[in-house]
Amino acid sequence: MGLRLVNPLSVRGSMPGLARSGERLSNLQSGQSLWRASAWLAALLAAGLLAACGDDPVTVAGSTADTTANQDIDTSVGGTDIQAPPDTAADTADTTPPDVEADVQPDVTPDTADTTGMCPGAAGCTCADDSKCDGGKCIDTPDGKKCAKPCVKVEDCASGYACASLGSTDATSFCVPQHLSICAPCNTNADCQVQGLQDSYCLDYGTAGKFCGGACTADSNCPNGYTCSEVKEGTAKQCKLKDTAATCECSAWAKAKGVETTCAVTNDQGSCTAKRKCGDAGLEACKAKTPAAETCNADDDNCDGKVDNLAADFTCFKKGFLDSGSKTACTKDTDCTTAGEACDEDAKVCKVLIGKCQGKPQCGSSGALICAEAAIPTQEICDGKDNNCDGNIDEGFAWKSPVDGSDVKVGAACGVGPCAGGTVLCKDNLTAVCTTYANAAKESCDGADNDCNGQTDDAACDDSDACTIDACDAAGKKCSNTAKDCADTDQCTEDKCDSKTGDCSHPQYSGSCSDGNACTLGDACGAGAGGSWVCMSGGTADKCDDNNTCTDDSCDPGTGCVHQPNAATSPCYTGKDGTQGVGTCKGGNYACASGQIDKTKCIGEVTPAANEACDGLDDNCNGQTDEGCKPTAVTVTFSSAYVSGNTGTDKKLQLLVGPSGPVGAATGTGKYNVNFGFLAWLMQLMGK
Repeated sequence: MGLRLVNPLSVRGSMPGLARSGERLSNLQSGQSLWRASAWLAALLAAGLLAACGDDPVTVAGSTADTTANQDIDTSVGGTDIQAPPDTAADTADTTPPDVEADVQPDVTPDTADTTGMCPGAAGCTCADDSKCDGGKCIDTPDGKKCAKPCVKVEDCASGYACASLGSTDATSFCVPQHLSICAPCNTNADCQVQGLQDSYCLDYGTAGKFCGGACTADSNCPNGYTCSEVKEGTAKQCKLKDTAATCECSAWAKAKGVETTCAVTNDQGSCTAKRKCGDAGLEACKAKTPAAETCNADDDNCDGKVDNLAADFTCFKKGFLDSGSKTACTKDTDCTTAGEACDEDAKVCKVLIGKCQGKPQCGSSGALICAEAAIPTQEICDGKDNNCDGNIDEGFAWKSPVDGSDVKVGAACGVGPCAGGTVLCKDNLTAVCTTYANAAKESCDGADNDCNGQTDDAACDDSDACTIDACDAAGKKCSNTAKDCADTDQCTEDKCDSKTGDCSHPQYSGSCSDGNACTLGDACGAGAGGSWVCMSGGTADKCDDNNTCTDDSCDPGTGCVHQPNAATSPCYTGKDGTQGVGTCKGGNYACASGQIDKTKCIGEVTPAANEACDGLDDNCNGQTDEGCKPTAVTVTFSSAYVSGNTGTDKKLQLLVGPSGPVGAATGTGKYNVNFGFLAWLMQLMGK
């Protein structure tokens, strides 16, 4: 068995632990202590002996520290040359040099390193491709390409890593970074779903572009500066920048990949886009141009994909003017402030505008905008054309229908009643008529539409006074004209009607009125409190005297004067003047009946008698008593009788009769027959 020690020390074969130890040894510098080299030599010899007993060749390579003897020992093991270090006794006192421990740390991120393995090849070690990794997978990480660690479940992986399959045919899963693509520019979800993770989406950040998110269930799952949000791009929540105004920065991975997105500049003219990607200097600025109104410049100004396509509302016109107006200097229409005027750009003055005819805006060969296919406006005439380009044909010349006042265009049907079946035609360039209205006549009250206005007898009874209501009795063919009622119930206004317009007016009235109290007199309209025109009370009480003694007069404020009948009387005398109070004549009274004097009967009066009665009274009231009576009175006194009487105008009789009672009785009216027996002779004497 030949054994040869060769520098540097290398071990390859079925002992991976020893191989990784050899890797560490290879990093030692030539100034390491002798005791350290001796320890490795012992391990090497053991490995070499074990390898010599097997079938696989083993090669060990490494570096030894400097020795005093500086000798080579050649030993052959299974055809492998090993160079043993010289005697290390002289270096046993050496101490470990500074930074040795740091020099042997693997050049990987602690969370991704396999603490049991050694680089190269172990999980977490830097790699260029899969062939450089013991596990066979070289993956992208935030710190560059590293060898992946195999896994069965997520708990096998470090924090921030997920367990994923890297290929459809790969039976082994590996620990991969959860948010490797977060905030990287993207265009589709597939741009964000790298290294077996399918739960990252391409999120819309507006005009800045689209950038990758990262799957999460809470903010704690996201890196600093991100929040776990619901998004519209997928079903899983995604880590998204908290600051909505912030812009994603390019990670080392994004820069290495050169990923890109589409950004935009948007305004009311449109939206222009451009590509922006991650370069060595980070995320490029958005180089999209600002949209502008389309002009004749052989460019797509508004970014709608079309060149020099003028907008639908981009119009051009040719104007027509009257040679009149303010003639104010102008360069554009807004310089002309007078109604109906516009700027004549050729004359550069404001004129009365006839109209504007629209044309088709086109880009000329010189790049200037031209207005094609536009007519020059002229004043409208009745010719069936829109001469002034206002959208109306023969406006102002249409025939006005008397039925509803509408303008009937030239060529349309017209006419009703006796005028039906007509057509509107231009009589000349200034007039339009309905051909059948020659049949129209003045309306008459006969139940027919004589004037062809669609109404029957509507003006037949018109008296040209708007203040009368005109009506026609078609059956009787008679008219009536009733005054219009303009009363407003206000007693301090006059009610007037304008005979031309039929409008009612109510000017102030200064005459008498009623203040609502029937017992006041002199009420009149005047200015009241605050200047309002009202009925003012006269203030004088109404005595209600009706000069009728048969009524008691009073006043009720609500109803007015009250004349209550009474039982009063009125003196009266119907006898001959000068006789009242003479003799037996005296006055009486008229009695009241139902409030009125009854002058048909003077109750209680005594008027002169036609003949004087011999009764000792002046019955005819002439101032004389019993003139012409024979006698006119008899007085009988018991126990003695005294008889006196007149026998004529010049004779008187007086007789005293002795004490004997009378026998008989006095009889007659005005004349008395007294029979006393023994005095019969006396009666005879008296001529009775």
